[in-house]
Amino acid sequence: MSMFGSFKKPFVFKTGGVAAAVLPAPVPVPQVAPSAGATIQPVLFVGGDALWIGQVERDLVCLQPGWRVVRADNYNQALEKCVSASFHAVIFDTQVPEGAKLWKTLEKELANGVCLVRCRGSDRAAAAQWKGSWATLVAEDSDAAALIATVKRLTRIRGWMADTAIKHLVSQIRKLPAQPKLHLDVTKELQSESSSMEVVGGLIAQDPVMAAKILQVVNSAFFGLTREISDTTESVMVLGAERIKALILLAGAFSQYAGTKFPGFSAAPIWGHSVQVGVFARAITLAETKDARLAEAAFTAGLLHDIGKLVLAGNLPEMCETVYRLKASRKITHREAELEILGTSHAELGACLLATWGLPLPILEAIAWHHEPQRSDEKGFSLLAAVHAANVFAQENSGGDTAQDTVNVVYLLQSGLGDCRNRWREYCGLETKPDENVPDEQLRRRREAKEN
Repeated sequence: MSMFGSFKKPFVFKTGGVAAAVLPAPVPVPQVAPSAGATIQPVLFVGGDALWIGQVERDLVCLQPGWRVVRADNYNQALEKCVSASFHAVIFDTQVPEGAKLWKTLEKELANGVCLVRCRGSDRAAAAQWKGSWATLVAEDSDAAALIATVKRLTRIRGWMADTAIKHLVSQIRKLPAQPKLHLDVTKELQSESSSMEVVGGLIAQDPVMAAKILQVVNSAFFGLTREISDTTESVMVLGAERIKALILLAGAFSQYAGTKFPGFSAAPIWGHSVQVGVFARAITLAETKDARLAEAAFTAGLLHDIGKLVLAGNLPEMCETVYRLKASRKITHREAELEILGTSHAELGACLLATWGLPLPILEAIAWHHEPQRSDEKGFSLLAAVHAANVFAQENSGGDTAQDTVNVVYLLQSGLGDCRNRWREYCGLETKPDENVPDEQLRRRREAKEN
């Protein structure tokens, strides 16, 4: 079982806030008690049948022991509780009378919390009451894992969007990356009980630009095939459904910004680098975890990790030209130049914008933090670790003469992955580095001293 569990068809509803898909979260873990001094985060459930809430509450004890369930049956009870306490999240049932009115009253007071609305998929009238709010609709059968995943995802996105530099950039972006219709069509076909790879291949063939891009990728050296593939259906068979879907997302984004030109910028290197990072991240993840589904998620994160560069170039070419000039003149990394000019980087911006596509939080975090993985509090192997390393390896493999990113050894040591760099290079078919056979001893001693 992968960290995302068994995928179901996501329930998506766009409100005035961030559109989000409910994706199954990690499978239950053994019961864990809150650590000493841990912050207890109350979560308010307004309405909803008692059996469902009872099951969710029992599961939260195992999955999220820091959460405390508070219940309210109606508008007045909920209002009274919200006035006297601050909630991490408020979860409404659409059947509660005046629920949307209550949230409009409370959303300013609960600025740091998120609102979920448990809605029956066919009940569009009830859903319409929430249109224009920052509430996110979730499926009626959402379990505790799905609720946790959605709350964490929305909380993280809200934190990113609160950054002053990000808000300033987003306000200037007029041409947002759109999720390709072909991706929605292919996803719908793959989720049907009678799904067919031949039908998927036919859908791709109807879009000549997309078909050409996918065939270009499948025949590239990255996949090392022994013969050329000229049929879209065969490309689906070779790459598999998840990689094809990820490539459709990337190709769709590139087609939106295909006409972008200014001195120092070319979209072609970004395309090649993105595909290579996706391939490397997948290879590392598959070898480390033996989890095919997790490996496909790593491929998706690797493919999309630099989409923020395209968005910035397509919307703010003059500002981006300044970034490229600074990078060349000072011989600094692209991210360092962006931080000086923009106050943030393409990585965080890309993750914020891609959040509207309903991507799972681990993929968004891998995109947002692939240059600074130490911002994650997750230990051990993760999508972020794979994409971070894959990005560096791809830069090393390109042989560029400009300043390049390096692997964050401190982060790897803190995650228990300090001696993985050469092993990961081997997974990617790259040459190892003799000086990286073992972790840096000075960094190891520093970590041990800190722990003691």
